[in-house]
Amino acid sequence: MQLKTRFAASAAVALASVSTASAGFVYSTASRAVEATASATSDTASDTGFGTWFDSASVFATSSNALAQHGSQLGATSMNFAGAAQSSAVTGGIGSATSGATIDFSSDMDQVVSFILGLTRTASGLGSSTVVVTLTDLTTGVVRLTASATAAFSGSLELDAGHDYRLHIDADAAVQGAGDALGQYNVAFSAPVPAPGAIALIALAGFVARRRR
Repeated sequence: MQLKTRFAASAAVALASVSTASAGFVYSTASRAVEATASATSDTASDTGFGTWFDSASVFATSSNALAQHGSQLGATSMNFAGAAQSSAVTGGIGSATSGATIDFSSDMDQVVSFILGLTRTASGLGSSTVVVTLTDLTTGVVRLTASATAAFSGSLELDAGHDYRLHIDADAAVQGAGDALGQYNVAFSAPVPAPGAIALIALAGFVARRRR
């Protein structure tokens, strides 16, 4: 009977440990922003909170235009981002736009997360654009994921428990004279949701041990 009692107690401890660790993202800081400048006039918007945020910045002048948009959602098991920076100008016009985010987070357990990236960069005339996505393990200094220019791909990577990570997304578009520029991104990270069956099985083991007593 003493052995059965110890078994039930160990099952309860296991259940508690499963409840305290959870798959997903633990956010520490977030910075999301858009900025547009044309003909010496600027418009900006930014956010340092968590959750869902959407905003835009725009300037429409005689010789140049600039527009930046950003929409993102920071959830417990997913991060989703969509944004763009666009500018255009005629002869003599100057404009620029930027859209992006920097998110610091950690994982409280080892887990494999999936990702989807879609990046677009175009420019014509006197326009130039960049779009970059990087995921860096701040604990080790290793860049775990990087993409730039025009790219579209998906995959998965492993996050280590107790490590700090930084996701950086940046799109820029600038013109200095007649031209057009565009940089845009669609980025999504998804963490696995723990199966409730595993937790129920541990609880059931403790219940059976108590019934046998």
